[in-house]
Amino acid sequence: MKYTIIKFAVLLGIIAMSIVSPESLLAGSEDQPKVVYLDLEGCEVCQAVKDHGVLTGLEDEGVEVIVYDVVDDPVISDKYAQAYDVHGGRAAPIIFAGDSFYRGDEAINDAYDSGEISNNATEPLKNVEEYDVSDYSFLAGLVLIIFAGLLDGINPCAIAMLLMFISLIGFTKNRKKMLVVSFSYILSVLVTYFLIGMGLLSIIGISRRAFSNMSVILYGFFAILTFVLAVVTFYDFLVTRNDDYAKVKNQLPAFIRRFNKKIMKNLTDVLENKHTTKKSIVWLIAIPTVIGIIVGVTEAVCTGQIYIAVLASIEANNTGAGLSITRLIYLIVFNIMFVVPLIIIAIVAIRMRNTMVVANFMREHLSLTKILTAFFFLIMAAYFVLMAFGISIFEIDVNFL
Repeated sequence: MKYTIIKFAVLLGIIAMSIVSPESLLAGSEDQPKVVYLDLEGCEVCQAVKDHGVLTGLEDEGVEVIVYDVVDDPVISDKYAQAYDVHGGRAAPIIFAGDSFYRGDEAINDAYDSGEISNNATEPLKNVEEYDVSDYSFLAGLVLIIFAGLLDGINPCAIAMLLMFISLIGFTKNRKKMLVVSFSYILSVLVTYFLIGMGLLSIIGISRRAFSNMSVILYGFFAILTFVLAVVTFYDFLVTRNDDYAKVKNQLPAFIRRFNKKIMKNLTDVLENKHTTKKSIVWLIAIPTVIGIIVGVTEAVCTGQIYIAVLASIEANNTGAGLSITRLIYLIVFNIMFVVPLIIIAIVAIRMRNTMVVANFMREHLSLTKILTAFFFLIMAAYFVLMAFGISIFEIDVNFL
Protein backbone atom coordinates (compact mmCIF):
# COMPACT_ATOMS: atom_id res chain seq x y z
CA MET A 1 0.00 0.00 0.00
CA LYS A 2 2.86 2.32 0.91
CA TYR A 3 4.60 1.74 -2.46
CA THR A 4 1.29 2.27 -4.29
CA ILE A 5 0.92 5.74 -2.72
CA ILE A 6 4.50 6.63 -3.65
CA LYS A 7 3.97 5.49 -7.25
CA PHE A 8 0.75 7.51 -7.41
CA ALA A 9 2.54 10.62 -6.10
CA VAL A 10 5.34 10.22 -8.66
CA LEU A 11 2.75 9.83 -11.44
CA LEU A 12 0.98 13.03 -10.36
CA GLY A 13 4.34 14.81 -10.33
CA ILE A 14 5.14 13.73 -13.88
CA ILE A 15 1.71 14.85 -15.08
CA ALA A 16 2.12 18.22 -13.36
CA MET A 17 5.57 18.78 -14.91
CA SER A 18 4.20 17.97 -18.36
CA ILE A 19 1.48 20.58 -17.93
CA VAL A 20 3.56 23.29 -16.23
CA SER A 21 6.60 24.15 -18.38
CA PRO A 22 9.78 25.68 -16.95
CA GLU A 23 8.84 28.89 -18.75
CA SER A 24 5.51 29.01 -16.99
CA LEU A 25 7.20 28.38 -13.65
CA LEU A 26 9.34 31.48 -14.28
CA ALA A 27 6.44 33.54 -15.60
CA GLY A 28 5.92 35.03 -12.19
CA SER A 29 9.28 36.80 -12.51
CA GLU A 30 7.87 38.79 -15.44
CA ASP A 31 6.08 40.97 -12.90
CA GLN A 32 9.33 41.76 -11.13
CA PRO A 33 10.55 45.32 -11.75
CA LYS A 34 13.48 45.32 -14.22
CA VAL A 35 16.11 47.68 -15.53
CA VAL A 36 18.86 47.20 -18.11
CA TYR A 37 22.25 48.67 -17.31
CA LEU A 38 24.96 49.23 -19.95
CA ASP A 39 28.34 48.90 -18.28
CA LEU A 40 31.97 49.15 -19.36
CA GLU A 41 34.91 47.63 -17.57
CA GLY A 42 37.45 50.24 -16.54
CA CYS A 43 35.03 53.13 -17.05
CA GLU A 44 35.48 55.74 -14.29
CA VAL A 45 31.99 57.17 -14.78
CA CYS A 46 30.52 53.66 -14.53
CA GLN A 47 32.46 53.10 -11.33
CA ALA A 48 30.99 56.32 -9.93
CA VAL A 49 27.50 54.85 -10.43
CA LYS A 50 28.49 51.65 -8.62
CA ASP A 51 30.19 53.55 -5.82
CA HIS A 52 26.97 55.51 -5.33
CA GLY A 53 25.25 52.19 -4.64
CA VAL A 54 22.77 52.42 -7.50
CA LEU A 55 22.94 48.81 -8.70
CA THR A 56 23.03 47.18 -5.27
CA GLY A 57 20.39 49.62 -4.02
CA LEU A 58 17.99 48.72 -6.83
CA GLU A 59 18.49 45.01 -6.20
CA ASP A 60 17.80 45.55 -2.48
CA GLU A 61 14.53 47.22 -3.50
CA GLY A 62 13.54 44.11 -5.46
CA VAL A 63 14.48 45.46 -8.91
CA GLU A 64 16.17 43.00 -11.27
CA VAL A 65 19.26 44.62 -12.81
CA ILE A 66 20.24 43.13 -16.19
CA VAL A 67 23.80 44.13 -17.04
CA TYR A 68 25.36 44.24 -20.52
CA ASP A 69 28.89 45.34 -21.36
CA VAL A 70 28.97 47.69 -24.36
CA VAL A 71 32.18 46.05 -25.60
CA ASP A 72 31.33 42.39 -24.91
CA ASP A 73 27.65 42.74 -25.90
CA PRO A 74 27.71 45.39 -28.69
CA VAL A 75 24.66 44.16 -30.65
CA ILE A 76 22.22 44.02 -27.71
CA SER A 77 23.62 47.35 -26.48
CA ASP A 78 22.96 48.87 -29.91
CA LYS A 79 19.43 47.46 -29.89
CA TYR A 80 18.63 49.22 -26.63
CA ALA A 81 20.30 52.42 -27.84
CA GLN A 82 18.14 52.38 -30.99
CA ALA A 83 14.93 51.40 -29.22
CA TYR A 84 15.29 54.28 -26.75
CA ASP A 85 16.66 56.73 -29.35
CA VAL A 86 19.85 57.40 -27.40
CA HIS A 87 21.67 60.31 -29.01
CA GLY A 88 25.24 59.39 -29.89
CA GLY A 89 24.54 55.66 -29.86
CA ARG A 90 25.44 53.17 -27.16
CA ALA A 91 27.70 54.27 -24.39
CA ALA A 92 28.21 53.60 -20.72
CA PRO A 93 26.82 54.06 -18.21
CA ILE A 94 23.14 54.00 -19.21
CA ILE A 95 20.15 52.62 -17.32
CA PHE A 96 16.95 51.76 -19.19
CA ALA A 97 13.82 51.66 -17.01
CA GLY A 98 10.32 51.41 -18.43
CA ASP A 99 10.25 53.68 -21.48
CA SER A 100 12.93 56.03 -20.10
CA PHE A 101 16.70 56.01 -19.97
CA TYR A 102 19.31 57.75 -17.82
CA ARG A 103 22.80 58.42 -19.16
CA GLY A 104 25.90 59.44 -17.25
CA ASP A 105 26.70 59.15 -13.57
CA GLU A 106 25.01 62.40 -12.51
CA ALA A 107 21.72 61.67 -14.29
CA ILE A 108 21.65 58.07 -13.02
CA ASN A 109 22.55 58.94 -9.43
CA ASP A 110 19.99 61.77 -9.26
CA ALA A 111 17.23 59.58 -10.73
CA TYR A 112 18.07 56.80 -8.28
CA ASP A 113 18.08 59.13 -5.27
CA SER A 114 14.69 60.56 -6.24
CA GLY A 115 13.20 57.07 -6.70
CA GLU A 116 12.46 57.75 -10.37
CA ILE A 117 14.33 54.68 -11.62
CA SER A 118 12.55 52.39 -9.16
CA ASN A 119 9.15 53.78 -10.15
CA ASN A 120 9.82 53.45 -13.89
CA ALA A 121 11.19 49.94 -13.38
CA THR A 122 7.66 48.74 -12.58
CA GLU A 123 6.72 49.50 -16.21
CA PRO A 124 7.77 47.01 -18.93
CA LEU A 125 10.94 47.68 -20.90
CA LYS A 126 10.67 48.42 -24.59
CA ASN A 127 10.79 45.46 -26.95
CA VAL A 128 14.22 45.56 -28.61
CA GLU A 129 13.86 42.35 -30.61
CA GLU A 130 12.46 44.22 -33.62
CA TYR A 131 15.80 46.03 -33.95
CA ASP A 132 17.83 43.51 -35.91
CA VAL A 133 21.27 45.11 -35.88
CA SER A 134 24.39 43.69 -37.47
CA ASP A 135 27.67 45.13 -36.27
CA TYR A 136 29.45 46.18 -39.47
CA SER A 137 31.23 49.04 -37.73
CA PHE A 138 34.71 47.50 -37.98
CA LEU A 139 34.63 46.84 -41.74
CA ALA A 140 32.91 50.12 -42.55
CA GLY A 141 35.40 51.97 -40.39
CA LEU A 142 38.30 50.14 -42.05
CA VAL A 143 37.17 51.30 -45.49
CA LEU A 144 37.07 54.90 -44.22
CA ILE A 145 40.53 54.51 -42.64
CA ILE A 146 42.10 53.17 -45.85
CA PHE A 147 40.60 55.94 -48.01
CA ALA A 148 41.49 58.68 -45.53
CA GLY A 149 45.04 57.40 -45.06
CA LEU A 150 45.72 57.35 -48.81
CA LEU A 151 44.14 60.77 -49.21
CA ASP A 152 46.30 62.18 -46.43
CA GLY A 153 49.32 60.54 -48.04
CA ILE A 154 48.90 62.56 -51.25
CA ASN A 155 48.60 65.74 -49.22
CA PRO A 156 50.80 68.41 -50.90
CA CYS A 157 52.43 69.20 -47.55
CA ALA A 158 53.76 65.66 -47.07
CA ILE A 159 54.84 65.25 -50.70
CA ALA A 160 56.57 68.62 -50.84
CA MET A 161 58.68 67.76 -47.78
CA LEU A 162 59.59 64.37 -49.26
CA LEU A 163 60.64 65.81 -52.62
CA MET A 164 62.67 68.51 -50.91
CA PHE A 165 64.45 65.85 -48.89
CA ILE A 166 65.17 63.67 -51.94
CA SER A 167 66.55 66.66 -53.84
CA LEU A 168 68.94 67.38 -50.96
CA ILE A 169 70.39 63.86 -50.96
CA GLY A 170 71.41 64.13 -54.60
CA PHE A 171 75.05 64.20 -53.46
CA THR A 172 75.13 60.45 -54.00
CA LYS A 173 74.36 58.72 -57.28
CA ASN A 174 74.07 55.37 -55.53
CA ARG A 175 70.39 54.44 -55.78
CA LYS A 176 70.62 51.91 -52.96
CA LYS A 177 71.94 54.56 -50.60
CA MET A 178 69.23 56.97 -51.71
CA LEU A 179 66.58 54.32 -51.05
CA VAL A 180 68.01 53.57 -47.59
CA VAL A 181 68.04 57.28 -46.74
CA SER A 182 64.53 57.87 -48.13
CA PHE A 183 62.98 54.85 -46.42
CA SER A 184 64.65 55.79 -43.12
CA TYR A 185 63.04 59.21 -43.47
CA ILE A 186 59.61 57.79 -44.35
CA LEU A 187 59.74 55.20 -41.55
CA SER A 188 60.51 57.89 -38.97
CA VAL A 189 57.62 59.99 -40.29
CA LEU A 190 55.39 56.91 -39.95
CA VAL A 191 56.40 56.23 -36.34
CA THR A 192 56.16 59.91 -35.39
CA TYR A 193 52.74 60.24 -37.00
CA PHE A 194 51.57 57.06 -35.26
CA LEU A 195 52.68 58.35 -31.84
CA ILE A 196 50.97 61.69 -32.51
CA GLY A 197 47.80 59.77 -33.35
CA MET A 198 47.98 57.81 -30.10
CA GLY A 199 48.33 61.05 -28.15
CA LEU A 200 45.47 62.80 -29.92
CA LEU A 201 43.22 59.74 -29.62
CA SER A 202 43.85 59.66 -25.88
CA ILE A 203 43.00 63.36 -25.57
CA ILE A 204 39.79 62.95 -27.57
CA GLY A 205 38.86 59.88 -25.51
CA ILE A 206 39.44 61.66 -22.21
CA SER A 207 37.35 64.61 -23.42
CA ARG A 208 34.50 62.35 -24.52
CA ARG A 209 34.40 60.49 -21.22
CA ALA A 210 34.76 63.67 -19.17
CA PHE A 211 31.83 65.25 -21.00
CA SER A 212 29.77 62.08 -21.54
CA ASN A 213 26.56 64.02 -20.95
CA MET A 214 27.50 66.55 -23.64
CA SER A 215 28.29 64.26 -26.56
CA VAL A 216 26.02 66.33 -28.80
CA ILE A 217 28.22 69.39 -28.19
CA LEU A 218 31.40 67.40 -28.87
CA TYR A 219 30.07 65.99 -32.13
CA GLY A 220 28.76 69.43 -33.04
CA PHE A 221 32.24 70.89 -32.58
CA PHE A 222 33.78 68.33 -34.96
CA ALA A 223 30.93 68.85 -37.42
CA ILE A 224 31.64 72.60 -37.54
CA LEU A 225 35.40 72.04 -37.74
CA THR A 226 35.21 69.61 -40.66
CA PHE A 227 32.63 71.76 -42.47
CA VAL A 228 34.93 74.80 -42.23
CA LEU A 229 37.81 72.70 -43.54
CA ALA A 230 35.59 71.52 -46.41
CA VAL A 231 34.79 75.12 -47.36
CA VAL A 232 38.43 76.26 -47.17
CA THR A 233 39.66 73.24 -49.14
CA PHE A 234 36.98 73.74 -51.79
CA TYR A 235 38.19 77.34 -52.15
CA ASP A 236 41.70 75.95 -52.69
CA PHE A 237 40.28 73.67 -55.37
CA LEU A 238 38.87 76.68 -57.22
CA VAL A 239 42.13 78.66 -57.13
CA THR A 240 44.37 75.69 -58.01
CA ARG A 241 42.10 74.83 -60.92
CA ASN A 242 42.97 78.30 -62.28
CA ASP A 243 46.68 77.78 -61.48
CA ASP A 244 46.55 80.58 -58.91
CA TYR A 245 48.62 78.72 -56.32
CA ALA A 246 49.57 81.86 -54.37
CA LYS A 247 46.00 82.07 -53.06
CA VAL A 248 45.94 78.58 -51.54
CA LYS A 249 44.81 78.85 -47.92
CA ASN A 250 45.14 75.33 -46.58
CA GLN A 251 48.88 74.71 -46.64
CA LEU A 252 51.86 74.51 -44.35
CA PRO A 253 52.70 77.97 -42.94
CA ALA A 254 55.68 79.66 -44.64
CA PHE A 255 57.76 79.89 -41.45
CA ILE A 256 57.42 76.13 -40.88
CA ARG A 257 58.45 75.44 -44.47
CA ARG A 258 61.52 77.65 -44.02
CA PHE A 259 62.35 75.94 -40.72
CA ASN A 260 62.06 72.45 -42.24
CA LYS A 261 64.15 73.42 -45.25
CA LYS A 262 66.90 74.84 -43.01
CA ILE A 263 66.94 71.73 -40.80
CA MET A 264 67.04 69.45 -43.84
CA LYS A 265 69.84 71.44 -45.44
CA ASN A 266 72.01 71.45 -42.32
CA LEU A 267 71.55 67.76 -41.57
CA THR A 268 71.96 66.60 -45.17
CA ASP A 269 75.19 68.60 -45.34
CA VAL A 270 76.42 66.53 -42.41
CA LEU A 271 75.21 63.39 -44.16
CA GLU A 272 77.07 64.38 -47.33
CA ASN A 273 80.30 64.55 -45.36
CA LYS A 274 79.67 61.32 -43.48
CA HIS A 275 78.22 59.02 -46.12
CA THR A 276 81.64 57.85 -47.35
CA THR A 277 83.00 56.98 -43.90
CA LYS A 278 83.21 53.49 -42.43
CA LYS A 279 80.12 54.13 -40.34
CA SER A 280 78.18 55.53 -43.28
CA ILE A 281 75.23 53.15 -42.79
CA VAL A 282 74.69 54.54 -39.29
CA TRP A 283 74.61 58.10 -40.64
CA LEU A 284 72.40 57.05 -43.57
CA ILE A 285 69.79 55.88 -41.07
CA ALA A 286 70.27 58.21 -38.09
CA ILE A 287 70.16 61.60 -39.85
CA PRO A 288 67.10 60.85 -42.02
CA THR A 289 65.39 59.52 -38.89
CA VAL A 290 65.97 62.80 -37.05
CA ILE A 291 64.74 64.77 -40.07
CA GLY A 292 61.67 62.57 -40.34
CA ILE A 293 60.76 63.12 -36.69
CA ILE A 294 61.08 66.90 -37.03
CA VAL A 295 59.10 66.99 -40.28
CA GLY A 296 56.47 64.58 -38.94
CA VAL A 297 55.78 66.89 -36.00
CA THR A 298 55.89 70.20 -37.88
CA GLU A 299 53.89 69.17 -40.95
CA ALA A 300 51.11 67.75 -38.72
CA VAL A 301 49.70 71.29 -38.77
CA CYS A 302 48.76 70.63 -42.40
CA THR A 303 48.45 66.84 -42.74
CA GLY A 304 46.84 66.49 -39.31
CA GLN A 305 43.51 67.95 -40.45
CA ILE A 306 42.37 64.69 -42.01
CA TYR A 307 44.02 62.81 -39.17
CA ILE A 308 42.07 64.59 -36.42
CA ALA A 309 38.76 63.98 -38.21
CA VAL A 310 39.55 60.28 -38.55
CA LEU A 311 40.66 59.99 -34.92
CA ALA A 312 37.45 61.65 -33.74
CA SER A 313 35.38 59.17 -35.75
CA ILE A 314 37.41 56.25 -34.35
CA GLU A 315 36.75 57.41 -30.80
CA ALA A 316 33.06 58.05 -31.51
CA ASN A 317 32.48 54.46 -32.67
CA ASN A 318 34.62 52.59 -30.16
CA THR A 319 33.62 52.58 -26.54
CA GLY A 320 36.06 51.98 -23.75
CA ALA A 321 39.13 53.56 -22.33
CA GLY A 322 42.71 52.98 -23.41
CA LEU A 323 44.13 51.75 -26.70
CA SER A 324 41.85 48.84 -27.67
CA ILE A 325 42.71 46.32 -30.40
CA THR A 326 40.29 48.04 -32.78
CA ARG A 327 41.82 51.46 -32.19
CA LEU A 328 45.32 50.03 -32.61
CA ILE A 329 44.43 48.34 -35.91
CA TYR A 330 42.83 51.54 -37.23
CA LEU A 331 45.88 53.60 -36.26
CA ILE A 332 48.31 51.17 -37.87
CA VAL A 333 46.30 50.87 -41.08
CA PHE A 334 45.84 54.64 -41.40
CA ASN A 335 49.54 55.33 -40.97
CA ILE A 336 50.57 52.57 -43.39
CA MET A 337 48.18 54.01 -45.97
CA PHE A 338 49.59 57.48 -45.24
CA VAL A 339 53.14 56.46 -46.24
CA VAL A 340 52.21 54.22 -49.21
CA PRO A 341 52.01 57.21 -51.63
CA LEU A 342 55.27 58.58 -50.18
CA ILE A 343 57.04 55.26 -50.78
CA ILE A 344 55.79 55.12 -54.38
CA ILE A 345 56.80 58.73 -55.05
CA ALA A 346 60.25 58.18 -53.50
CA ILE A 347 60.89 55.14 -55.70
CA VAL A 348 59.74 56.97 -58.85
CA ALA A 349 61.77 60.10 -58.06
CA ILE A 350 64.93 58.10 -57.31
CA ARG A 351 64.61 55.92 -60.41
CA MET A 352 64.03 58.95 -62.62
CA ARG A 353 66.71 60.94 -60.76
CA ASN A 354 64.49 63.95 -61.14
CA THR A 355 62.17 65.32 -58.47
CA MET A 356 60.90 68.11 -60.73
CA VAL A 357 58.99 65.67 -62.91
CA VAL A 358 57.14 64.32 -59.89
CA ALA A 359 56.65 67.82 -58.46
CA ASN A 360 55.17 69.08 -61.71
CA PHE A 361 52.87 66.05 -61.93
CA MET A 362 51.61 66.67 -58.40
CA ARG A 363 51.10 70.37 -59.11
CA GLU A 364 49.09 69.57 -62.25
CA HIS A 365 46.82 67.30 -60.22
CA LEU A 366 46.68 69.47 -57.09
CA SER A 367 43.11 70.57 -57.82
CA LEU A 368 42.00 66.91 -57.90
CA THR A 369 43.61 66.35 -54.50
CA LYS A 370 41.86 69.44 -53.14
CA ILE A 371 38.38 68.46 -54.36
CA LEU A 372 38.76 64.92 -53.00
CA THR A 373 39.87 66.32 -49.63
CA ALA A 374 36.99 68.82 -49.58
CA PHE A 375 34.57 65.99 -50.34
CA PHE A 376 36.06 63.93 -47.50
CA PHE A 377 35.66 66.79 -45.02
CA LEU A 378 32.07 67.30 -46.16
CA ILE A 379 31.29 63.63 -45.58
CA MET A 380 32.87 63.82 -42.13
CA ALA A 381 30.84 66.93 -41.29
CA ALA A 382 27.63 65.10 -42.23
CA TYR A 383 28.82 62.08 -40.25
CA PHE A 384 29.32 64.08 -37.05
CA VAL A 385 25.92 65.76 -37.48
CA LEU A 386 24.31 62.30 -37.69
CA MET A 387 26.25 61.17 -34.62
CA ALA A 388 24.96 64.20 -32.71
CA PHE A 389 21.42 62.96 -33.43
CA GLY A 390 22.24 59.39 -32.44
CA ILE A 391 22.51 57.99 -35.98
CA SER A 392 25.63 56.03 -36.88
CA ILE A 393 26.28 55.22 -40.54
CA PHE A 394 28.37 52.26 -39.36
CA GLU A 395 25.31 50.50 -37.93
CA ILE A 396 23.44 48.71 -40.74
CA ASP A 397 20.00 47.20 -40.21
CA VAL A 398 19.96 43.80 -41.95
CA ASN A 399 16.33 44.36 -42.89
CA PHE A 400 17.57 46.71 -45.60
CA LEU A 401 20.12 44.26 -47.02
